[in-house]
Amino acid sequence: MQKEIIDRDNPHKDIGKKKYRVRKAYTAWVEYDVIADSKDEAESAVMEHCGIEKIEWADGYHKGEPVEVYASDHNLDHDVDIDQPVEKVAECVPYEDNSTVDYSDPNWTSNEFEWLDEDYVNPNKEDKKDDMEVPF
Repeated sequence: MQKEIIDRDNPHKDIGKKKYRVRKAYTAWVEYDVIADSKDEAESAVMEHCGIEKIEWADGYHKGEPVEVYASDHNLDHDVDIDQPVEKVAECVPYEDNSTVDYSDPNWTSNEFEWLDEDYVNPNKEDKKDDMEVPF
């Protein structure tokens, strides 16, 4: 049975876009002034009562689309060496059921077997200026 194709010539603007996960590591430092009887007591006081309580990461926009923080972590680690590749985590594809493929109905999927061919070009893709800066 062949599926009915809906709006293939006029797909939703997100069809064919990809979502990538980018990991960046940041190094932070802080110095404390501690009144104590010894160096060990000062260090112990900082380790027990101080540290990072909360880190707030900034989301932003790129070409009018949100750049969202997916996950974050912070640990006391002096030898952080993160060199991880950027990985594709999702793609916007047309909604598909048993009888139709609807290009006017976008569906984000992380299932790589549902992703479109790399050659797919959305004729309704909005061209945005590349000179827009991400505000963070």
